[in-house]
Amino acid sequence: MLAFVVAEWFHDPAFAGHLSPRHWRRLESRVAAAVERALALCAAHGATATFFVLGAIAERHPGVVAAIANAGHEVASLGWLPRDLGAVPATERPAALAELERARAAIEAATGIAVRGFRAPWPTAGARWWRVPLGAEGYAYEASDAAVVRLDGRAASAFDVHCCRAADLDADQPRLVGLPARVLRAHAEALPRTAAELAAVLAHGTARSFATTLALAAEPAPPRPARAAPPGATVASPSGVALARVAIVVPLKDEEAGLPSLLVELDNLDARLRRTGVCACEFVFVDDGSTDRTWPLLQERLAARAGVHLVRHAHNQGVAAAIRSGMSSTDAPVVASIDGDLSYDPAEIARMLPLLAGADLVTASPYHRAGGVKNVPGWRLALSRTLSWCYRRLLRSDVRTWTSCFRLYRRAAVVDLPLQNPGFLGTAELLVRVLRAGGVVREHPCVLEARLFGSSKMKVLRTIRGHLRLLWQVARGRLG
Repeated sequence: MLAFVVAEWFHDPAFAGHLSPRHWRRLESRVAAAVERALALCAAHGATATFFVLGAIAERHPGVVAAIANAGHEVASLGWLPRDLGAVPATERPAALAELERARAAIEAATGIAVRGFRAPWPTAGARWWRVPLGAEGYAYEASDAAVVRLDGRAASAFDVHCCRAADLDADQPRLVGLPARVLRAHAEALPRTAAELAAVLAHGTARSFATTLALAAEPAPPRPARAAPPGATVASPSGVALARVAIVVPLKDEEAGLPSLLVELDNLDARLRRTGVCACEFVFVDDGSTDRTWPLLQERLAARAGVHLVRHAHNQGVAAAIRSGMSSTDAPVVASIDGDLSYDPAEIARMLPLLAGADLVTASPYHRAGGVKNVPGWRLALSRTLSWCYRRLLRSDVRTWTSCFRLYRRAAVVDLPLQNPGFLGTAELLVRVLRAGGVVREHPCVLEARLFGSSKMKVLRTIRGHLRLLWQVARGRLG
């Protein structure tokens, strides 16, 4: 029997625990290209297969799923989104089953054919607790293991099963950076291996779908009661904080590779903040002397959009200077600065806004007790922690993170402060000056992650020397 897992390239189990699900919403979808390749290979060899499809993909790409069924293949369920079902605690299993039903409804809406089979989206070492309830819901079989388990009470013989990820047939998928080398290597090595193994299976000319092998005739999808989509995470409105407008400043330097996904993320952020009544956003993109296509892309995508300001430095001046230019280009009472590489989740802005009541600056803090880091090289983490410790001791402050660019500012409190260091060093300098001026700084715990596209613009040795110089100035009372 032949089966394909229809998930996005970034849903690879090899990425689990390393690529945060928050990134999924901004990464390029390649599922159409992968399925097209799988269908072409099957057609060339006269093979039929079972395509296990994620419900979220069926909802987003119903035409792709319909094309699978129209080509004579079986479409079965892979659940709603990738997760380890075996790790779901008993108290959360009813909600997990509701997601599985939502997935089946989405697939049946795309194909008009009843879904009879199921496969767990990711490998699991836990008990297959879902088999009994899925059997009660009318599923005929479950294929999470090498063996096929009948759920309808009928006996099933042993079958040879070959299952591969359709995404591994797509050689043109984007290449990520920032994840551990062994993880990226495992993902990359799967592509040629999958193609070779599939070619060997198809060469035998006996590949068949699960439904054909199990003698399951295709049936029209039965009418199912409409189910409301589970509510998304809600963000509390910043009660008591009068913030009608927030300007989000995005400094950019040679971010051509990551710009498309950045814009997707910021569109989602804007819609979420407006929908939940948190604030109205405007965006200020500052191109800090890019030498790639960052500036042309900004103009192509954003020049005509309302609520967007584009600023360009003819020459690279540094991230702090870019943030300062962004502040000068808006009169919004509150300014947020975010990293162009999305190393912090922009959605955290909604949770940071309430902290600005009675404060002048709120900074994202991975070194807060409730914060964290992911995929950041150990040497860089040690350097940042050490510098932050030095600033904290010298200024007798409780602030744990001093080098973050992801912040909220009360614009009037910081826009006129002097700035000697325009680069990465300037973020620490600005925080020092706010404190020395008697300002209030608060921290919000966040997770810092390595970038997924492009490369860091920080010059490590130069930055270390700069921080040592700045610390000396702080110690001598020459700053602020």
